[in-house]
Amino acid sequence: MGAALAGLCVAALLAGCEQPAEPGATEEAVETRAAVRSVPVTGMTQEAGAVEHLALLPVADARDDGLIVAALRGGGFDAYNDFGERVFQAAGPALTSLVAVPVFEMRGTRLPLLFGSDSDRLLRGFIVLPGAEAIEPLPLDIASVSDPVESVCLYRQGTGFVELALLHANRRATIWRMMDTGADRLTLTRVSEIALPFTGEHCAGVDGDLVIGSATGGLARVDGQGSVSADAVDVSVANFAFTELYGRPVALVPFADQGVIGVFDGRTLEEISAIEVQSEMSITGLEQPGAITVTELPFSGMGFSTGLAAIHDGGDTRIKLVTRDVLGRAVTAPE
Repeated sequence: MGAALAGLCVAALLAGCEQPAEPGATEEAVETRAAVRSVPVTGMTQEAGAVEHLALLPVADARDDGLIVAALRGGGFDAYNDFGERVFQAAGPALTSLVAVPVFEMRGTRLPLLFGSDSDRLLRGFIVLPGAEAIEPLPLDIASVSDPVESVCLYRQGTGFVELALLHANRRATIWRMMDTGADRLTLTRVSEIALPFTGEHCAGVDGDLVIGSATGGLARVDGQGSVSADAVDVSVANFAFTELYGRPVALVPFADQGVIGVFDGRTLEEISAIEVQSEMSITGLEQPGAITVTELPFSGMGFSTGLAAIHDGGDTRIKLVTRDVLGRAVTAPE
């Protein structure tokens, strides 16, 4: 066992115009309003500052143990619990993407991991040590990843391995398998390459497909051979999260200028509706949604037993929390 990895394992022991409306304009406006569903906010964090990306590291059986991890503009991490309290801060690089792997078994220890791409377009990995309140670099052999990495997402995970999708500038994605083979560093092996219809800035692995998004290309769902099965080209995607709500796969796209989260069918990428997160009790609603992430796993005991969505609000720089069950009811409820 290498000294670097062994040390980490020991340390590990989160206004309106009044002119007459044109024909059809009124009906269209009514349809737009009718498509917006309101849900109550469930919780929020302390002021979080300039958050670029979010990740959730759930712990199913203990309230207050799950972590909401924020990657900050300019570098570094803040970690919060589901009560909204900042648990710790950690140094780190400025990241262009962030993805969580809540559990990975490494040298007989189950550890939460984070992956991202940094401002130098390099793949980065991190071990999150909640008990030690620290985020440490993951010993990861990235020497074989020669192309600059625009973004990274989880493609799939199985027993003893994690597969990451790396997005590159020339309309390409590559799939890499990470394993712990007992060497000083975790190994990365290239599995495949996927041609993309545009250069993706964000992605999600879905049943062997990739859903990609960008500010200029919109959304697209691409299979492992590069065939596009669905797209939405008339939408600007600054960020998105992919999840399943009551059996329906969806892409959740924040629209900061409209103050809503667009909901797109995960198979056809047709827009279903939009979600407006409203104030509840003393918790303020969502004004300018930005970074977003969702977990389908129980988060921190009974606090969010059906999963959790976390969305950064550029209006008051807090992270707003909504139960996944509440989102599901809003999306699947009859018109």
